[in-house]
Amino acid sequence: MKKLLPVVLCAALLLAGCGNSASSDSASASESTSSVSSEATSSEETSEAVSESTDAATEEAQTANLESAVAAIEEINPIVNPRALDDFSVENELMLTMDNLVAYKGDVTNDQADCGLVFVAQAKDGKVADVEAELQAYKESLSANDMYAEFADKIALAKDARIKTNGNYVAIVIASIGTGDYAAIDTALETALNF
Repeated sequence: MKKLLPVVLCAALLLAGCGNSASSDSASASESTSSVSSEATSSEETSEAVSESTDAATEEAQTANLESAVAAIEEINPIVNPRALDDFSVENELMLTMDNLVAYKGDVTNDQADCGLVFVAQAKDGKVADVEAELQAYKESLSANDMYAEFADKIALAKDARIKTNGNYVAIVIASIGTGDYAAIDTALETALNF
């Protein structure tokens, strides 16, 4: 349809330049072209509006799923002095590739005496294994250095961090110092990721 429009317009212009007898033909061709053009534009705008509203509804559902999962896990594993994870934190602290994610939600403690973390992400199709591998590398980096006795509790909790996947969703939870109960966290993770 878009390719036909320039051809019709050129034909209308040629006919308009041929004289008075073609003038009426030109006017009707021009009106026809305008009508076709406005119908095509109207159809495209409607299609884009429907697509945008569908995308918005899907994004709201994803966000609701992520928020409910994080809230359910944090009921069992409350995060002391929470700091919401943003794009910078996800990319530079958790070492995740942002191009692998559709959406995410999570909190990390902003208290150096604790190590609590709850993070749930929706991976793009085919990228779940990549996200899981990156979170595994993050977990290993947290527990790689056990030189300092004052961090022994945090290191032990980081070594036991849970990484769970379900469909396109991936979660990592590190128990807070006050909680330290991974059995309850395992149950919360199972429930939270079953959307």
